[in-house]
Amino acid sequence: MFKLTSNIIQNAIDHNKLSHAYLFYGDKGADIEKHILIAIKTIMQNCGFDINFNNLKEANYIDLKIIEPTKSDVDKQPQIKKEDVDQAIVSLLETSLVKNAKKILYIKDVNLGNKYSLNRLLKFVEEPTDNLIIFMSTNNFDNVISTIKSRTQNIFIKHESLKEKRESFKNVDLRHYAILANLFANIDQVKELNLKEFNNIYENIITTFKDGSKNKYLIKNRLNKIWTKQNSDLFLDIIQLFFYQVMIDNNNLIFANEKELINFYKNKKINAFDLLILIDQAKKNIARYTIFNLQKINLLNYLEEIL
Repeated sequence: MFKLTSNIIQNAIDHNKLSHAYLFYGDKGADIEKHILIAIKTIMQNCGFDINFNNLKEANYIDLKIIEPTKSDVDKQPQIKKEDVDQAIVSLLETSLVKNAKKILYIKDVNLGNKYSLNRLLKFVEEPTDNLIIFMSTNNFDNVISTIKSRTQNIFIKHESLKEKRESFKNVDLRHYAILANLFANIDQVKELNLKEFNNIYENIITTFKDGSKNKYLIKNRLNKIWTKQNSDLFLDIIQLFFYQVMIDNNNLIFANEKELINFYKNKKINAFDLLILIDQAKKNIARYTIFNLQKINLLNYLEEIL
């Protein structure tokens, strides 16, 4: 799917037919932002940039500006603000790292624009500025104003069902394809993954919980050795998915080969919901550069307590 987006943009560049404005839209759950990331990367690579970011929040280039809806005290819901559009476009038009480089503006959830910001945006959509390319995204195509739809190239992003994902993931890893399908949005992300590392972390975690079903006091020490700062995201994702499986009905079995283990922890009647919230908070805290070891100790202590 992502290869198709890259091919569309690259083909437009090769034939000098790159649009000045794109509207990416899709059903709820479609990974639209990932497709926009691929499109932006393709353009920037053609401008000679050495791309080293894997998500738009990591992108720190002077010729790329991102606008997201924000909410003030008087707003009922987040909105795209006119001043944000003005500031981003002025900044882009004033500077450039490379002569004749493309300047890129990405507006997330354009359906949340108000009449002032959309009127300002339409000026640049209807009267294209040299080298400025505007990307917009929405999961609510019907609420995007018709003038935006008609003056942009619309690209529909299909939401791949979990069943379809699982089938495609079988080609990458037959043992754990169902788990991978729940952890990653698409096959391209899995191909970028170090599967040897994933399998090692996953199998060590499962072995720890199996041994811990006989002696719960070894769980904390074992998990402490498995969990490192480098593998933290993957480690926490697997732990979180495991206890999500413990919490939900067995009719939707993700850990198909570990039914007996899942039932063991289900029968302990642990508060999996609170644990999932705690794991999610630990992820956020670690991402904000909060002391890693402190988050690690707190979570492992809580696990030991409830198990």
